[in-house]
Formats: sequence, structure tokens, C-alpha cells
Amino acid sequence: MVMPGSDQAKETQQRWQELKTTRAKFEEDWEDMARLIRPQRGGFNLSTASVRDLSKPLNSGPIIAHGHFAAGIYAGITNPATRWGGFTTPDEDLNNWAPMADWMDLCAAKVHRSFSPSMSSFYPQSYQAYADLAVFGNAACYDELDLDKRRFRDVTISIAQVVVDIDEGGFVVEVIRRYMLAPRQAVKAFRGKVPAKVADLAEKGDTTQHAYFRHIVENFDYRPGMFGVKGKRWKSFTVSEVEDTLLSEKGYDEMPFYYPRWDVDSDMPYGIGPGFVALPSARKLNLMDEATLRAAQRAADPVKLAPDREVVPLNGVWRPGSVIYGAVNMQGNPMIRTEDFNGNIGLTLEEKRAALEDVKEAFYYSVMSLAGRTGISDDENRVIEEARLRNWAPHADRIMEEYAARKFERRFRMLWRAGQIPPPPQGTPSGIPMQVSYTSAATMALRASEAQAARTFVGDLTALSQFKPEVLDRLSADDYAEVLHDANTTLPQKLLVPREVAMQARQARAQQEQAAQGMAAASQGSEIAQKLAGAGIPLGEMMGGGAA
Repeated sequence: MVMPGSDQAKETQQRWQELKTTRAKFEEDWEDMARLIRPQRGGFNLSTASVRDLSKPLNSGPIIAHGHFAAGIYAGITNPATRWGGFTTPDEDLNNWAPMADWMDLCAAKVHRSFSPSMSSFYPQSYQAYADLAVFGNAACYDELDLDKRRFRDVTISIAQVVVDIDEGGFVVEVIRRYMLAPRQAVKAFRGKVPAKVADLAEKGDTTQHAYFRHIVENFDYRPGMFGVKGKRWKSFTVSEVEDTLLSEKGYDEMPFYYPRWDVDSDMPYGIGPGFVALPSARKLNLMDEATLRAAQRAADPVKLAPDREVVPLNGVWRPGSVIYGAVNMQGNPMIRTEDFNGNIGLTLEEKRAALEDVKEAFYYSVMSLAGRTGISDDENRVIEEARLRNWAPHADRIMEEYAARKFERRFRMLWRAGQIPPPPQGTPSGIPMQVSYTSAATMALRASEAQAARTFVGDLTALSQFKPEVLDRLSADDYAEVLHDANTTLPQKLLVPREVAMQARQARAQQEQAAQGMAAASQGSEIAQKLAGAGIPLGEMMGGGAA
């Protein structure tokens, strides 16, 4: 579908300009954050295909602190070494039903496998998203199923390419991505379905880039059960600025774009991150280094003072071992002298160090760089981990809601539609909703504190039982087992059998023990009777019934 002069193409480009006006108030700070903390990003003010300035900061401290923080978020939210997602239902009895528990564990395992490198680039792309969140407070991602390659496409893109809008609840419901393509790139990306002008430029080898837009919005004409775009909850338009051409129109059952935010004020579509807190100190640190380098350069290569141009040859270039005619007069007095400059600009190492420490503190460097170090006890590691979670766990909840949990649920639905998920077990009630049970490293660390508290409590009771054995009557073994199981969120539900099954096993074991005790007592009584008979002692006499 190639439709030049499309009203939808014009509307999308106009909408981009409207939403970019809202974003403009953030762009100046974002450019400085990119320049000083995340140099590979930027280009927020570019409206053409011009190559953005890739100037680097003079101090690498902010970049290092940011890298530690981004790695900490990556390990704490969607760590590939853990099962960070699972499924549950609002019905606890159904969750504990063994066939249902096994099926939900199977579903979670299939979803996790879909994120593996053989099927997706999710994990390296997610790190890029966390790195953007750490600096700008926003990240932009999307995913799709590539049927040709039989892979999932998980992509993180620069937020410079994206504008968004929110609904009355503050959720992102409209996304427009603007990106640049050369003619040959466009022909390949859209499989030849491009405007005639672009196809002609591609044949000529022209490298001029043009803007393309992808616009995703809610489908207000949604009709459940209908074929095509009308039967989808979300619709996507891809348009080109060349001849205002509509290139494609698609529908999606779920929003394919993700725009997680770190900290968001009410009614604001864009968030702020730790980079916003670190920015003033990063700016100051860069200015300090710039001033110090200028002073050092001036001290190493001082300004020369001369009476006229004829005194100094070679346009003022001083070469080692050269002869400078006219540098002294006939009396031997110098005609050229060095400007008096002591090189002291009033900056101390302590002031620079203080600015860098402020940047590190904004990225929680003190706790991010300590967690997991060797030579630290388990208790110290637990304290460090809890300190880290207290600092950024509230923001992680938003990332889970807007990114990780949403992606896990959408991946399940994509696998279900592709026939990769088996149906639930027979007997499962209809109408029970599936929910994502988020089990990130951050969640597990918080649960681990609960488990440790339970272990400490039981340990205290055990110690007390040495003097007061009756205190153990207050301890519920079943509840203790469930607390420890629930605290370790990566354990499958089937590892802990339901209480009813455990009670039946206990009753059967008690009956077996009772029967065994009865048989042992009967056997012992028979042996005693045989011994008494052999000794010639009447049984009645042993029972107190002897002669008077």
C-alpha cells in the first residue's frame, strides 16, 4: 500500500510537530546529559539529516558512575541468570492445584526461553534501555515477531527519535518515531513499496536521507472478532515525508511500543532520571577540567610579548634550536618577554573531587559498586543490597509496570497466538484471568529479608526450647515451609505439595505407625507368654490370680 498525498501522512507529521513542542522543554538538558554522561546518545534538536556533534566530555567519572548504575538496574530487574517473571491467578486454591501450577511453570519457562539469545536480542537491548533510563529518565523500545527469521525483534531506540502522549491516567497511549533513511535503505526496509521518487533515487545511488514516521495510537474503531486492523486494539501507520506517502497500516492486539520512565510528575508525558540530579555537578566538573587544562596549556606555552611583527619570524612559531633575530637589541636587552602568568586559577583537587562525588552519589555509586564484592560477609552484602533497593526500588516498580511485566505478558500472548503454548489443564475454570508474577532480583532480595527474619525467629524459638520445650508447640511447620518457599520466588510451585496432600500423607503414615506398634506389641506379648510357659509359671498367677 503506497498512497502519495495521504491525509494520514500529513496528520502524522503535524502530530509529530505538536508533540515535539511539549518535548522541547527537556531537550536542552537532555543534550547536556548526552554530552557529559552518555555520549552515544543525543541529537534531540536535529530536524534534518545533519550529523550531530559527537564531542566528548573532559572527565570520564560521570560516564563510569552511570555505567555502574545501569548495570545494577540490569542485574536487579531482568537478570538473565534468574527467572524474573512468572504467572499466577487471583484464585489461591487454583494456584496451588498441581496441574495448574505445573502449567503456569511451563508457560513461564517458554516465555523465558523466548528471551534467550537464540530467539531474541532482548537482554543486550534491555541494557540500552536501562542506560537511557538512568540518564534521561526515559527509554523507548518495541518488539515484534519476525516470521521470516522465526525470531522476536526486541529493539531499543534513542529517545531523540520518539515523542509520546499520555491518557488521563498518565499511561503512554500514543507514540511517534521519526527516523532517517537513505533511498536504498528505504527500499530494503519496505521491500520496494516506496514512493516512485525514492525508488528512482535508490537506482541512481543517491544518499540523501528522508524522514519516515511510525505512528502508533489506540484504535477507537476497534471491533472484536473482525479481520484486519479494525479487529485490533492498536493501529500503526508508517508514512514518508516524500510526497506525504502512507506506506503501511498495521494492527496489534497489544501496544508494541514501550516507554518506561524513571520518575514522572502528574500530567507529564516525560520523566526525569538520576542523570537530571547529576547534571549540575557534571556540568561544573567539566568546566573545572576545561579551566584547568586551559591554565596548564597556557603555563606550558606562555604568551610572548613583542614590540612589532618584524621581531618574531615564522609568524610567531617558536622552534627548538632556532635563532630568533631581533629578540634582543644592541645593548643585549630582550625585545621579547613572556607574559607574567602564575597558572593559579583557584581550583583545588578537593573541589573537583567533591563535584565528582556528587555525580557518583546521584547514581548511588557507593552502594552499586560495593554489592557482590569479595571479602564482604553475607550479612554485609545483605545490608548493601537493602540499601540499594531502598534507593531505587520505588522507581523500579514503575519500570516493571511500564516495561518488564508488560513485555512478559505480551510475549506470552505472542507465543499463545503462534501455537507455542499448550492449553490449560482440563478442569480449569473459565474466566479466571492470568496475571504476571514479577520475580526480579530486587523482589527476591526483599523476599530474602523476610525469609531471613523467619529463620532468625525459628532459631530463637529453638534456643528457648532448650529450657522451655513447650514453646515449640507454638511453631507451625507448614506455615514455616510456605514462608521459605514463597520467599524464594524462583522455585516452581510444584516443589511444595498442597497442605491437603501433606495431611493425607501424614494420616497414612500415622496409621502405618499405629499398626506397626500394635503388631510389635502383639508379637512381644506372644514371646512373653511362651517364656512363662517354658518356665512352668501359670499365667493366672502372673496376672494376680494365684491360690490363697
